[in-house]
Amino acid sequence: MKKLLLTVLGLSLATGFAKAQISLGDILNSSTVSKVVNTIIDKDASLTVADLAGTWCYSAPACKFESDDLLKSAGGELVANTLTTKLESYYEKAGITSSRVSFAFADTTLVMKYGSAKLNGYVVKDEESGKFVVTFTAVGGHIPVMVIDAAITKSGNTMEMLFDVEKLVKVLTTIASKTQISTLQTISNLLGEYDGVLLGFELTKQ
Repeated sequence: MKKLLLTVLGLSLATGFAKAQISLGDILNSSTVSKVVNTIIDKDASLTVADLAGTWCYSAPACKFESDDLLKSAGGELVANTLTTKLESYYEKAGITSSRVSFAFADTTLVMKYGSAKLNGYVVKDEESGKFVVTFTAVGGHIPVMVIDAAITKSGNTMEMLFDVEKLVKVLTTIASKTQISTLQTISNLLGEYDGVLLGFELTKQ
């Protein structure tokens, strides 16, 4: 009987340990993600293009979910924390750091810097959806090359810019190095298959 109890206890501990070793792949392929990861809802209706003026430098990755209620549900916080930790590592490998990535807004124009490269563009606000529309351009700002919705929130000297994962990766890979492109594609593969994930940057005003 004692041997049987020890065996059962050993199996229980092993099962518990196995569950504790949950990987990012396990989380992202679980039903939890489809319930937890969703579109952002904390839009600031009063925020205008003029409020974005200035230079903003990258400070941390940003990945938003539908609501705090879902994040508090079973497994939700684990998913959020795991994604944030993984993204910090991948962002750094992709060269997304405070000294390399910034956004400068003046009137409706913007300049995004990514290392030694830069993208010019302009931004307008769609009042109906509350989202900002960013258009990246080429040839001195005359030819649109990418139009992408941005969910932007601002609090004091901190701002978040969030985009559709696939489109953000496409923007970055146009000016990234080969090694950075590989890491960016990894991020896209991790998140891109889930509808409603918005990925981007937390920025600090300089």
